[in-house]
Amino acid sequence: MEVFTVKIMTKADVVLIIMVFILSIVSIFTIPKLLTSGENGKMIVVYLDGEVIHRFPLEEHEESEFIEFPFTVNNVEYTGRLETKDGYVRLHRLPDEISPLSIHADMGWIREPYQMIVSLPIKMYIAIEETEEEELPFDIIVQ
Repeated sequence: MEVFTVKIMTKADVVLIIMVFILSIVSIFTIPKLLTSGENGKMIVVYLDGEVIHRFPLEEHEESEFIEFPFTVNNVEYTGRLETKDGYVRLHRLPDEISPLSIHADMGWIREPYQMIVSLPIKMYIAIEETEEEELPFDIIVQ
């Protein structure tokens, strides 16, 4: 009588699983660094209903600096307030009549271009954009 044993995992399977796990952990830390470049300056861009309404430079200050900006919703003028500190920015609470929930204020601080602060009832969002270096007016072609 022969007994067949079935191996569920081979050594190659174990090595493959360990490699995938290591690559996953490494990518968690490297992908955000690859998406941003620290060489260029950054701008705080305020969008309202898909259109840019304000741009401000994102500077590093040891103490909080406040930026107030006007915007209009339903023909009523409001003032928003941004706080910047150490290269981070956050949006302070907007009035209850245009944004009844404080989700935008609870989002906290952002610093990178892939992060944003959103206030949906009025379709406002704050994003970080990197400023592009000036391109030369000509290209060099090597033949």
